[in-house]
Amino acid sequence: MMWDHLDTAGSEYVTIDKGADGMEVNGTVLLISDSSPCRISYVLRLGHDWKTKKLKVFTNEEKDPFVIEAVKEDKWWVGGCYMEALDGASNVDMPITPVTHSLPINRVSWMVGEKRTFKMVSVQPLSREVIPLMQTYTYLGDSDGCRIFQYRCRNYETALVVDQNGWVVEYPGCFYRQGVSDYTGIFPGTQVFLTSEGKSGGRLPS
Repeated sequence: MMWDHLDTAGSEYVTIDKGADGMEVNGTVLLISDSSPCRISYVLRLGHDWKTKKLKVFTNEEKDPFVIEAVKEDKWWVGGCYMEALDGASNVDMPITPVTHSLPINRVSWMVGEKRTFKMVSVQPLSREVIPLMQTYTYLGDSDGCRIFQYRCRNYETALVVDQNGWVVEYPGCFYRQGVSDYTGIFPGTQVFLTSEGKSGGRLPS
């Protein structure tokens, strides 16, 4: 999949590989930070339950990754050190990518109008700041074959457009998906709705 960044010059290219023990997401983000071009690559490993196992982040030409890992059930190690403040979080969140919004959305089933709050491990790759963060998603319904979720974090609120597999199509003002290749499911038995696309047809409800 590939997204344009709408709030600054940049884009992201992502590949997704499934395996016997879960899924691996490899992403490369190109962006401008403080007027300087940056390249951030990451490897995100997930279980079948969509919980994060490990995140490795490489910034620019760094050879050694910044590592965030759930070594035990919902207990987190950052750069090799245990962080008690992150206890109870099930997934990472990175503001530089729309990918991490798919993790809480796909962890549970949804009914229209249902609201859920998740504790996340918020990761700022450039500063390497890691903090706990509460995020709330409300399933508003469907539009043009996509699902719409109201997303709230602190005082920020927007509506996310995701496809039927939970991947972000449009994050207003931030990300817009330009294309996705054919694929045959994330995990065995996963129902798939997507084929190759150019511009996504997702729209926010009026």
